[in-house]
This record gives sequence, C-alpha cells and structure tokens, in this order.
Amino acid sequence: MSILVGTITAIMTLANLQPSQPFLSTWVSSFIFALLVMLPIGATIFTVLSKLINLYLPTWSVVQKNLLQGAFMALIMESIMAVVTIISGHNYASLTQFVGMFFNSLVYALPVGLTFSCLMTLVIKPRIEKMLANEATA
Repeated sequence: MSILVGTITAIMTLANLQPSQPFLSTWVSSFIFALLVMLPIGATIFTVLSKLINLYLPTWSVVQKNLLQGAFMALIMESIMAVVTIISGHNYASLTQFVGMFFNSLVYALPVGLTFSCLMTLVIKPRIEKMLANEATA
C-alpha cells in the first residue's frame, strides 16, 4: 500500500510543482499524511463501500461489483488525496486556482489509481476473502 500511496502522491506533487519548489520535501509531507491518515480512512471507505454495493446491488455478479467498487474507490481516494496534496505542498491564490490544481492532479493520477484499485478489488480482495473463508471452515 505504501507503493500505491507513494506513487499517487508523487504524481500529484509533480503535476502541480512550481519551478521554485523542491520536489522531495513537498512530496514527503504529502506522502506521510496520506500514509498515516488516508490509508486508514481508505480501508474504512473500502469496507463500507463493499457492504453498500452488496446491499443495493445483490443481483450483480462478483466481477461487476468489484469493478464498481474499484472505480468508486479510485475516484474517492484520488479526490481526497488531490486536496491533501495541494493543501500540504502547493501555494494557490484563489479558489479558481485551487480547483484547477485539483483537476490537474486528478487527471494525472486517476489512471494510476484506477489501475491499482481494480487490481485490489479484482485480484487481492478475492484472494483475501477466499483465505478468510478457508480459515472460517477449518
């Protein structure tokens, strides 16, 4: 997970880095916050979203539910991380500039976030669920 967080915060930091700003210190502050605060929040959102999708879309296949969950997780987490990255490491003079930086960060990082999120929901989540089911029956 630290690779995911590090990659996405690095992309978002680079997307809005001013020439006078040092990359490493700007990225490290965003990375630490995302790792310590956003990761636990993401785990909570992941669990709640999974329960909501299963509750409201019971007839969908497991693959459809996992794809929807992956897309929602990517959009939610990338949006939150874009705000955090901009607030912690970038200067903006107006709301318009902040919104522009937000969408710039989101556009650059969302494809990576979607890839990681779909990997999590299509590959890792089913393996964890299978392992937990095996332990419960043993």
